Amino acid sequence: MADLRFERTEKMIRLAFLELLKHTSFNEISIAKLAKASLVDRTTFYAHYENLYELADTVVKQTLAPFIAAFSESEQQKHNKNFDNYSFFSHELINHLLSNKEEIELVREIPLGTKGFDQRLRKIFTQTYTSFLNLPATDFTIFLLVNLAISDFDFILENQRIPSKKELQTGLKRMEHFLE
Repeated sequence: MADLRFERTEKMIRLAFLELLKHTSFNEISIAKLAKASLVDRTTFYAHYENLYELADTVVKQTLAPFIAAFSESEQQKHNKNFDNYSFFSHELINHLLSNKEEIELVREIPLGTKGFDQRLRKIFTQTYTSFLNLPATDFTIFLLVNLAISDFDFILENQRIPSKKELQTGLKRMEHFLE
């Protein structure tokens, strides 16, 4: 059985970290500031995390967890005859995005390079599409679909709704005309 105090302290640290990110850039956050904001001492912080990067990595992983679960569910449902390939973002995931918009936007800004939120999300999309389409990750179709998925993600956060198939089709037709 997990120690509830340990879990509660971790949650306090993560929440304080996200709250600090609202007003402070990641590079300006110190262990001392975070410890004070989370009402723990530095020793307690180090009992949970080795450094701020480990905390940030944990927060990114937790923020991506609903995506991984939704895409895994989509993978299982793709064998269903009525599966809609465009409905990549489930209703639950859309609701999660809209309910956690501010947190997701904060986590996206954490400068972790290849371990950052967007890079990892791209990797998840790539793995999912390569599996769905049985194409190598280097195929240009995969690249286009991953970027479309990232665009859908950005659109959802900015417009508080998923673009319709009609909007997608219209946009693709406009792009086709642009390329002529």
